[in-house]
Amino acid sequence: MNSIFIREPQLSDEHPFLDTMQRSQGLHSPWVVAPLTTDEFQSYILRCQLPNNKNLLALDEAHIIGVFNLSEIVRGAFQNAYLGFYGSIDYQGRGMMSAAMKLVLEYAFVELKLHRIEANIQPGNLKSINLVKKNGFREEGYSPRYLKINDVWCDHLRFAMTYEDWENVS
Repeated sequence: MNSIFIREPQLSDEHPFLDTMQRSQGLHSPWVVAPLTTDEFQSYILRCQLPNNKNLLALDEAHIIGVFNLSEIVRGAFQNAYLGFYGSIDYQGRGMMSAAMKLVLEYAFVELKLHRIEANIQPGNLKSINLVKKNGFREEGYSPRYLKINDVWCDHLRFAMTYEDWENVS
């Protein structure tokens, strides 16, 4: 396996990002809608600048393996964020999203000093469920009509990991 690293997305990533996401639509559908146009990418980059978001590209050399978004970061007594992610079809089934997730979790717990990460995944999205379970998340519950995706309110399973959980699996 080649060297994997994570970094924040940049405006210069637009063309490789959009090319990767357009080719990966079949992998993402119906679970997530990734930016597919210049306008959507520009909006994504603007959201990346918000203080309660940390967005990361996972890369293998210059190729995008996947995208990880830590959103709605809450500080104070909570120290929590929501984790969303989607991968490149070019790396599907090769274990690289799992390796990248390990880097993202280390970043979240060590650099950002978060205490809890929550991932909400539609029950039929078995690949994402397997990815979070493989990386130490535990299932905490079921949320009916939790998130609107493609104009439909979708049920989600709720998975979480605390700093202490991460320490035990890392």
